[in-house]
Amino acid sequence: MLMLLNTAWLYAQDLHIFYDVFEDTVYYQIDGKAVAQPAVKKGQQVILHVLNYNDYIYDLELETEAEDFNVPASGSPLFGGGSSGSALAQFRSLTGGMGGTGFGLDSTRIADQGSGMVDQANVSTATKAMARRFASHLQAMEDIESEIQELNGYLNKELQSQAFQQIALDEVRQLRQHPGLSPKKIKALSMDYLKPVLGVRRDEPLNIGEVVRRTDQSSAIQKTVEDYEQEVGQLQMELEKLEASRSVLFEAPDLPDTDRLALAVAYESAALRVAGYEEKAQSVREQLTGLESLQLRELTELGYLYEEMQEHRFEQKFVFSPDADLTTFRIRLNPVDSALQQGVRPKQLNPIKLNTYGGLKVNASVGVSFVRFFDRPQSYSVRDSFIVADDQDAFLPIISSFFHFYPQSRRQVSVGGTFGLGIGVGGDNAGLQTYFFGPSLILGQGQRVVFTTGLTGGKVERLAQGYQPGDVYDATILPTKSIYELGFFLGISFNIMGN
Repeated sequence: MLMLLNTAWLYAQDLHIFYDVFEDTVYYQIDGKAVAQPAVKKGQQVILHVLNYNDYIYDLELETEAEDFNVPASGSPLFGGGSSGSALAQFRSLTGGMGGTGFGLDSTRIADQGSGMVDQANVSTATKAMARRFASHLQAMEDIESEIQELNGYLNKELQSQAFQQIALDEVRQLRQHPGLSPKKIKALSMDYLKPVLGVRRDEPLNIGEVVRRTDQSSAIQKTVEDYEQEVGQLQMELEKLEASRSVLFEAPDLPDTDRLALAVAYESAALRVAGYEEKAQSVREQLTGLESLQLRELTELGYLYEEMQEHRFEQKFVFSPDADLTTFRIRLNPVDSALQQGVRPKQLNPIKLNTYGGLKVNASVGVSFVRFFDRPQSYSVRDSFIVADDQDAFLPIISSFFHFYPQSRRQVSVGGTFGLGIGVGGDNAGLQTYFFGPSLILGQGQRVVFTTGLTGGKVERLAQGYQPGDVYDATILPTKSIYELGFFLGISFNIMGN
């Protein structure tokens, strides 16, 4: 259990780089949280997500450049025209201005049993009965019109499917290689084309049985149009009955003038609506002659295209474990042959630079050190037959070359160890070798400044043969020897030729 938790924690620490190609933006996440300045440990997994990238137009080429901080050795239209589009437009306008049934006598009181003329004492029972008959014919026409409205909805959907089928395959193929649209938009528009043709709702999976059924939709549409025309015929018959009732009511001497006017307006309105339905039915019948049946092969191909577009993510993922101090990702988009013929040009995206840390680093620097021995160097001479010692400089400036070894920090400051070699400058110490060893503070990663301190070892001149300052000595030349002694130093150095 502990091993599983540990594995999950390690995976959660992976760095995810998200490059949105269409928006040309980059952002980073670790453990689901945004990171402003990412840096990963060497060997840690890095996942590069190239998002919103249209692989129907471009082939993606990714190059990685590793660099270590070492001192070197010296459009197409969306909708077409045509007869199918005209038929669709005809049916869309079929119910324009007819959102409600409209056959009720909203402005009259003829069918109102609770008020109006039926309560008037001077209206006969026969006139009231005929008014109720007129209202019943209007109600029957209202019911028939509701059936027509349902048939309108079905025909609208199926005619839309027929119209889209004529253009969907070619349009979606062209749409996929539209350079000016984002992949997200391309996918959304493609779904808008394909769903009506295949009868798919929302993002539900494709039903093969539904695809087969839709291959004979023309027959179903023809049958629906026949039902539609039959309903319009029933509407015409009810209109004739309505006209007969109106004629009788007009002859009634006790019908008030206001109700007589309302009666005329209601009849004329109903007659105009029936005429409108008859005209629209005839127009659609003529337009249907140009529609083709949906072919199973074409529908199947559209089905495959739908499944492909539904699952297509328009992205690519790459996994790395960088070991260099600096890794640069360079993404180039090369047009496929078909896109190249359309004038699409290659794209070089902005590089992504990623710093890594950790691991043992070994590099070099050059600078100057200031050395002081624990026992101060002296010069010797003979004065009045006595050996005399004079103290030399308190410190020595030495040109130094250092080798640093340290674990690379994710920050700009690292601590490590140093071994160095120095050559004395000026005075009696010129040209003498001095060695250094100690800790260093390394500032920077590419261009570095290093502060070093620690122990130093170098040669100094001392009296030989057991002589000490103050001893009696009669000869002219003093016996001396050059020996290594310890001291301490402070050095500053730079990788003046490195990266």
